[in-house]
Amino acid sequence: MKLTPILLLLALAPACFLHAADPAPAKAKEPKPLRSYRDFLAVIPQDMEPENARKWSDAQKEVANGLLKKKLVETKRPAQMRFKVRGVDHWGRFVVWSYLPADEGYYIRVFASQWKHDNILPKLATLREGDLIEMTGVCDLAKFENLWNTPSLSLGIGDASFIKLLPNGKPAPVPERVPVHLISAVYGSGTTFTDVTDRVKALLDEPGAIFQANPNWLGADPTPGWNKALIIVHEVGGKRRTFTVGENGEVSAELLVK
Repeated sequence: MKLTPILLLLALAPACFLHAADPAPAKAKEPKPLRSYRDFLAVIPQDMEPENARKWSDAQKEVANGLLKKKLVETKRPAQMRFKVRGVDHWGRFVVWSYLPADEGYYIRVFASQWKHDNILPKLATLREGDLIEMTGVCDLAKFENLWNTPSLSLGIGDASFIKLLPNGKPAPVPERVPVHLISAVYGSGTTFTDVTDRVKALLDEPGAIFQANPNWLGADPTPGWNKALIIVHEVGGKRRTFTVGENGEVSAELLVK
């Protein structure tokens, strides 16, 4: 049989030209960030009544914690939460935490202690109790537990960073930087002192930072168990000054240049 030009072309064409191209696989939707504690509770079936978790048995808490871990922690669900700072404390590492307003009948607390940036310490020194912040990161903790002797839901944000907000939710303006001409800073007691110039300079260079003279903020403990002093030598108007503060005393650029 003699083939027409069109039939000949079809006979010679590769199979891939005879079929419509396979559709590209649909992109998986990015999960929505966790913005409130209710977003955490949403992964728990309603028939478990998460609002009544204070009455749960240990077995029910174990089931709920398994769901929270599998669906939020292990998937590193993104989080973007706004809350007022309750404290900046050192529990082995620096932790920003808060109580979240809730009507569930148990405490709900959020914690952040794993930070996106290594140089977070000066920014932590700018936080005060009651500051409104927006914390961004991923879920690294979601657990019903008995914390501080109270039925609690503990929520954690890892790989965290934050910005300070005004009461209206807009970013807070950065305070004016107070320049300090730092010469040296040492911390210790008796005849044993450690140079902490670099750590102190980083803290003083952060606008609005206030920190305490203690091993946690200064990263050194030359005489464990003893009260120590921080001695800072700096210049103001070409004249050298010495600023000395005892253990846990407050330090800021504003105090140095007064």
